[in-house]
Order: sequence, then C-alpha cells, then structure tokens
Amino acid sequence: MLSEQRGGAMQFLNPYFFVFSIFIAAVILFYFFRKQYKEQAVASNMLWQQVLNEWQASPWLKQLQQNLIFWLQILALLLLMFALVRPIFLGQQVKGEHLIFIVDTSASMSVVSEDGTRFDKAKEMMSELIKKMNGQDVTLIQAGDKPSILLNREDDKAVINEKIKSLEVNYNHENIDKTLNLAASIADSKDTAIHIFSDGVKKQEVRELLNDQYAEVHNTGGKTQNISLQSFGVAAIDGKIAGVAVIENQTASEMKASFSVRTENSEWFNEEVTIPGNEQLIVNIEDLPPQSYYEAIVEVDDGYHADNTATAIFTENKPAVYALDEINPFTIKGFQIIGTDIVQVEEKRDNMSGIFIAEGESLQDLPKQPALFFRTNGEKQKVTEQLVVKDEKLLQYVDFKNVYIDAVVTSPEENLEPVLISGDVPIIQKGMKNGYPVIVINFSLAESDWPLQPGFPIFLYNAYQYLSQTNEFLGYFSANEERWISSGEDVHVVEIFNQKDENLYSLNLKKESFIAPAQPGVYQAVINEHINYFSVLLDEREKQPALEEAFTINEKSLSEEGTNRPVGYTWYWLTLIALCLCFLEWEVYRRGHRI
Repeated sequence: MLSEQRGGAMQFLNPYFFVFSIFIAAVILFYFFRKQYKEQAVASNMLWQQVLNEWQASPWLKQLQQNLIFWLQILALLLLMFALVRPIFLGQQVKGEHLIFIVDTSASMSVVSEDGTRFDKAKEMMSELIKKMNGQDVTLIQAGDKPSILLNREDDKAVINEKIKSLEVNYNHENIDKTLNLAASIADSKDTAIHIFSDGVKKQEVRELLNDQYAEVHNTGGKTQNISLQSFGVAAIDGKIAGVAVIENQTASEMKASFSVRTENSEWFNEEVTIPGNEQLIVNIEDLPPQSYYEAIVEVDDGYHADNTATAIFTENKPAVYALDEINPFTIKGFQIIGTDIVQVEEKRDNMSGIFIAEGESLQDLPKQPALFFRTNGEKQKVTEQLVVKDEKLLQYVDFKNVYIDAVVTSPEENLEPVLISGDVPIIQKGMKNGYPVIVINFSLAESDWPLQPGFPIFLYNAYQYLSQTNEFLGYFSANEERWISSGEDVHVVEIFNQKDENLYSLNLKKESFIAPAQPGVYQAVINEHINYFSVLLDEREKQPALEEAFTINEKSLSEEGTNRPVGYTWYWLTLIALCLCFLEWEVYRRGHRI
C-alpha cells in the first residue's frame, strides 16, 4: 500500500505571468496596421524565373505565407507564456517532505513465495515509492538490535536506488521497537512519513511507539508452509554421545520430512519423520561418534529454509585439571570444594589435554591448553586503591569489598582483558593465549586473604566453567555479532573459514573486534594455526515467520502543505516547442523574403 495524493484539475504555479498576454495582443495589432502592398503586373518573366520555379514546386506556399508567420508567432508566444505560468497536473505521488524508510533484513524476510522472497518484494516496493518522489528527502534505516542509518536525508534517486539494491538479508532480528524509537527521534513531526518494510509488524506496537506520527507498514509476502528445527544439542551420556532435536510443524496439515545429522561430508543419522499439523516432534539420536561439531538438517519442501538447520558443538563437560609443579594449597583445596580433582604433574606430556594451573613470572612456558596462571614473581607495587570489577560474568557472585591484597605485579600480560583492576593496574585478566583461553591473576595468594573469603571457591568455579566451555570453542554467536576476543599472541590475525574450508574474511584483533558471519552455521576461527570452532545461531524469534496485514496509522496527522506536489512539470517541453516554432517562423520568413 503506497501513500498517494490524487488530483484532477490543472493548476498553475505562477499564474501572474498571464499578464504577458499583452504581447500577443500587440502582435495582432501590428498585423492590423502593417503596410499593405498592391500587386503589379511585370512585362517580362525573366526576373521572376526563380519565383515561378518555387511556385511550381510548392503551389501551396504562397497561400500559406500570407498568414503562417502570424500564427507561428502567436503560437510561440502562447507557449512561452504557458511555460512561465508553469501549468501542473496533480496526480499520484508520495506524501511527506521527509521520508523515513525502515527496512527489515531479518531471516524471516528470506521466506519464498510465488512472486519471490519477502525481501525482494520489499525492495521493489521501495523502488516504486522512489519513482514517485518529487524533491523529497529519504532517510534509510536498517532495522535490528542495533539499528543503523544507511542514508540520511538523501534526495538523489540514483544514490537511493543503488543503496537499496545493495541491501541483503543479514539474519538479525529486526527489533522494531528500537528501530521505531530511532525513527521517531529524527522525524520532523507533521512533514515526515515513516514507511516500514517488514513482514510481521503489528499495528498495536507501532501505534504505541509512534503516537500521532504518520506511518505506513508494508508487510510483504504471502503465507507459506514451514517446518522449523526449533532446537538441537548433543551431550556425553554414559560414555556415549547422544543428541536430541525438536522439530515443529507450523502448518495446519500433516507434513513429512527427512531429518539427518552430519559432520562435514559424513552422515551419522537419518530418519524419515511425520509431524502432525501445528505440533512438535522430539527426535532422539542415541549414539554419535566423537566429532568437533554436528549439524542437524531437516530436508522438506517449505518456503523458509533458514530454520531448517541447526548446529551443536561438542565439548567435554568436565575436562581434567592439572597442577604444574608447586601450587598454593588454597587453590588445590578450592577446586576440591567445587568437586574437581587436580592431578599434580611436573611437566605436560603430549597426551595430556585439559585445564592447567601454574604459578610463576611468565606465561611463555605454559602448555598450549586452557590455563589458570598466578603471576607470583616480578616487580610489585602496593595495592592502595579500591578494587573495581570489570567483568561481571567471570566474577559473578564474587564480593571483593572485604578482600585484602598486599601487592600486585606491575607488568601485566599484554593483549588480555582486565576483569578486576585497582586504579589503572590490572589485578585479574582473561583472554586467549596460543589459541586457548587463559586467566591471569597478577598477585600471589600468599600475599592476600582472598582464599579465606567465601567468594574464592565461587571464583574457581566460574573460572573452571569459563576455561572448560571455551576449550577449542569460541562460543555461540548471533548473526553479525560483534564481540571482543583477544588472541594473546604477537600475531593477532584471525582467519574465518566456513564448513567448506573457504576463507571468508580476516580480522586483526589488535585493531578491531571479532565479528561473526551473518548466515547461521558452524565456522572455524584459525588463530596461530590453531582451529577454534564457533557457531552462529538463528535468533529464536526468527523461527516462526509470522505474516501480518499491511496498514496505515495516523493518516490525518500528516501536513497537507507540501504534499500537493506536481507529478511532473510541462514548462520544459512548452519552452522547447516554442523554440522550435521560432526556428520554423524564421524559415517561413526567409522563404517569403526571397519571393
């Protein structure tokens, strides 16, 4: 549904130029009072031979030349006068001086119907609106959890069309609430028309957020059948790896599909399933071989493919913990309190994989594994300022108000994120080292009463969860999610690969944050030749591609002044025709003068 202004009668932008009608009257008067000539017979035809030749070639010329110049002059003057008064015809046009386009690029816009995807249809509707623009400005906003302004008050149609053509589905949730708040903050009240191009925007939520602001919601696309893979996960149970998936039929009729679990080019499970209408089916996978990740796929003929796949990363729930050399006994006791046993070792062997705990001065001698490191040696300074928590997840439920720390090592590890600081000095840091997660505590437990505090075993539990869950696994991300990740290496470049081992892009973690790909799936982040898996998940809100009716709110709130724009100006063509008539009048005069 497009906003249009209809009109029928012709109007004039500059009617006062009709006063130039006096020049037309003057030309007519000149013709009334011009000098009249008498026809005179000439005895010889020799001097009129050329005239006779033209007369024989154009016998109608003499009849027209008497009045043709007059009428050409009158017509040219009339056209020039009408060009000055600028006649216009009001017809279909876009309302508003300032147009705000909000475009939904979420996963549900990729739903395919008979006339293409919902997103393609939305782009076509935007292009149609742009064709009907006449001097208005356009602001283009991409909806999302972090809505972004792609164009700001642009009036060049070519630039706007080029930006619209470049838009792609990015699989983020549209978060219309945040986007509408942004649009309302830049709207110019009665002179602004907001156009929302989405699929499932409801009238009530728009009315609540925009109050009396004029807005049109173009919910595009048609209804489609959909089978959705709601969830999929794997876990180690009784020495075996088992999986479970939940498949939902979002249509009224019964549907059949093929469900499989794969890793790269190998298929480990396949089953034909039948799901009743508007119901869910739970599929249990009893035995899977150990793999880094698993991909579940539902093969079915529906119109929405983004929710037909899901991935799961397999990590050990309880990796082994190894203490290198001598470790403070409070640390050993703390891990025993949380139910984890520590194996005391003098050095790491090749077949050892797990979490390592060490003390010393440098991380250089640590094995390439997740590690909890206590920096006990090095230049130190007294802790005089208050302890401030910078990371709530790692230090969740850990209270430092009554914790005493005598001194801290003043040479913290570079490229690691501080999670606890005193002034500008990092007390606890976390990040990546050798492609694995590490936690660095920059003080000795012997110089602190922290082990005597109830928050110390809680910290060890949080640290264990952090180091075990991220072992060779960077975590789960949403589409295009930006997250701070440190490699802890001299080489900070991360190469991102898909499941086909195609290099998608590179990131320099020293200069930029880690950005996940847009499309859901399993990916590899190669850091210092070490492969870290991570998974991009489809937003739960995108697993049911709802479709609402298009609607308009606050139609009378838009100011009519400025909306009565002409569909097109005719003055240009009137001037051009008048100019051509002037050339034609000159040619007629020239030929008449020769006669």
